Amino acid sequence: MESNPCFISLIDHNDRPLLIHVAKSENQDIDSVFKFNTFSNISLDYFGSDLYEWMNTSQKGRDIKDLFQLEGVSVYGKLIKQTSLKIVVGFWSKTDHSDETLENVFNDISRLYIRCKFNPFSNSDEDLIEQLQKKFDERF
Repeated sequence: MESNPCFISLIDHNDRPLLIHVAKSENQDIDSVFKFNTFSNISLDYFGSDLYEWMNTSQKGRDIKDLFQLEGVSVYGKLIKQTSLKIVVGFWSKTDHSDETLENVFNDISRLYIRCKFNPFSNSDEDLIEQLQKKFDERF
């Protein structure tokens, strides 16, 4: 069963959100949008904590961390160490989000980010965010 995220956040090396994408099914409810923005901010505490490095050590080499579950949403994070880009993804807890599903979603997000970031026709951060929003709308 494919499990699509309810929100995706991309946070830069300065802990500034580049984009908080809310799934189409959720973005009509302002409370959900606010909640997902708050979850993105909460996730920064996990990335900044010394605990982040050793979370989920039972699975060797796993880059995706189970950050927290709150209000029916399971929030996962991944740090791209080379660029300090933080990817935060939330799924409804009642849906299946196996390790394989998580890997696929995070890989898709990473690929879309790289394509948009290195697009020669993109001239600014605004262009990048606009392209990412469009790609995320199409994919998720």
